[in-house]
Amino acid sequence: MREIEFTNTKEKVVLKFFDRTSDIFKDLEGKKCFFICDANVLSAHPSMASWLNESKAIKILLDQPEAQKNLESYKKIIEALKKHNFTRKDYLIGLGGGATTDLAGFVAATYMRGMRFIQIPTSLLGQVDASVGGKTAINFDGIKNFVGSFYNPEQIIINTEFLSSLNEQEFLNGLAEVIKHAIISSEESLNEIFDEKSAIVSREPETLSQIIDNSIAVKESIVSEDFNETGKRKFLNFGHTFAHGIEYANRMQPILHGHAVVIGMLMASTYSEHKGMLDAADLEKIKQAIGSFNYDFSNINLDVETIVEGMKSDKKNQSEKITLILLQGIGNPVLHEEENIENLTNFIRDFTENFEK
Repeated sequence: MREIEFTNTKEKVVLKFFDRTSDIFKDLEGKKCFFICDANVLSAHPSMASWLNESKAIKILLDQPEAQKNLESYKKIIEALKKHNFTRKDYLIGLGGGATTDLAGFVAATYMRGMRFIQIPTSLLGQVDASVGGKTAINFDGIKNFVGSFYNPEQIIINTEFLSSLNEQEFLNGLAEVIKHAIISSEESLNEIFDEKSAIVSREPETLSQIIDNSIAVKESIVSEDFNETGKRKFLNFGHTFAHGIEYANRMQPILHGHAVVIGMLMASTYSEHKGMLDAADLEKIKQAIGSFNYDFSNINLDVETIVEGMKSDKKNQSEKITLILLQGIGNPVLHEEENIENLTNFIRDFTENFEK
C-alpha cells in the first residue's frame, strides 16, 4: 500500500493505493461504518461481499446506481443512518462507481451537516474523476447532478483489481475522463494515451496504475487551486456541456456518461476549430486518440433540438449564454460564453449529420 496526501482548501485528503482487495478490509477494521454499495460490484468480487456480510457494518445496496442516484434513495439512506444511531464521527463509505460515490458523498455532506467519508471507487470513471475534487450530487427531475455540494472524503481507496470485472464499454466509460485530462493537460499526455493503447485495452496493472496516477495528478493540480469552481476548475468541464445535452436527449434510456463526454469532447474540439481557435492538426490528433478505442455509440440519440435544450439547462451557464470549454490548442483550454445559440445549433446539426456511430 502506498499513500499520497493532497490538500483541498484547508482539508487533507489521503489517497491510498492497494494492490489487493483483502488489504482494504484490514484498513477498515475498528471503524463503525455504513456502506453504500453497488450490488453489481459485490457480485463480481465475492471476497468483498463475504467481508461485508461477516462484519458489523450496515449496508445499503444499489442495483442500478445511476437510476437510484435520486431523492428517494437519499431519504432512505438518511433514515437508515438515523435508525442505527450514526454520528458525525462515524464513517460513511461509498463502494462502487461514480454514481455510487456521488450519492454517498452527498449523504455524507448533509447528514448532521457532515460526517466522515471514505470513497472506494471501483470503476475507472470513479477512480480518475469522481474520486477527486469533492463534488457530490444526486439527479433531479431528469437533470444530472442538479442537487449537490462540495465535500471532501477523508480517504480515497484505489485498487486496480476492481477494474478487471468491468466490461469493455464500462471500462471505456472511465477512459473518457483519462483522455479529457490528457487533452487539457498537454500534447505529451495525449500522446502517452495513444502510445499505450494496447496496454490500456489489455488492462495491464502497471500501465493502469500509471495512467490513473497521471490523471489524478492533472485533476488534483487544478482542484487544489480552485476547489469551489470559480475559475480554473471549470476547465475540467471540457466536453461536458455538450455531453450533458446528449445525456438529456437520452434521459429516457440513459447512456454511459463517458460515451457522452467523448462525443462532447469531439464536438468541443471541432467547434474550437470551426471558430478558428484550434489548429486542424491538433483536432486530428484528438480524433485519432479517441478513435483508437472501440467506443460503441450505436444506440445514442443525437436529436439536435433536445441536445440544445439540455445544454441550455446546464448549471454552468450564465444568463442566456451557454458556457463552453473550448481549446486554443492541446493543453490550452479556455472558457467561452456562447451568445449565438442559433449558430451553435446549426453547428451541432452539421456535426451530428456527419458523425459516424
